[in-house]
Amino acid sequence: MSPLASPKPSILIVEDSDEDFAAIERILLRSEAPVGLHRCIRAEQTYQLLDEWQQQHSRALPALIVLDLNLPGPDGRSILRELRRRDATKRIPVVIFSTSSSQTDITWCYENGANSYHVKGMDYPVFKRSVEQLSSYWLQSAQLPGTEQSHAA
Repeated sequence: MSPLASPKPSILIVEDSDEDFAAIERILLRSEAPVGLHRCIRAEQTYQLLDEWQQQHSRALPALIVLDLNLPGPDGRSILRELRRRDATKRIPVVIFSTSSSQTDITWCYENGANSYHVKGMDYPVFKRSVEQLSSYWLQSAQLPGTEQSHAA
């Protein structure tokens, strides 16, 4: 399905690990929040997809970006800097989802515009809980730019 055809909020997941992406996809698709998922593996692919979305319909930009730091080629830090530099993407929430628990990485990401930083759990139950918490907050509680959400009273 094209990202432009989905009325659901879109999440762009920038993740090079097939296993991690498959787990994230499975968990998010089972969540209560309807969402359209899209994946990029490299920085160049991420920029190309965002440019295509913006050129076709600016409202089709993702409501949330989940970004791994450790990617082949230009890493997640480069992507985060570029996202915050661009007018079209600087307001999109970016959640870092990384195996790194380094305070240096965490501090750098917040100083450079990350909205949240989650450390990937090394075992599936911890990983699953992290994705569920991410989903619960960003897709059910937070009001994201360019989306309309109704919350139960």
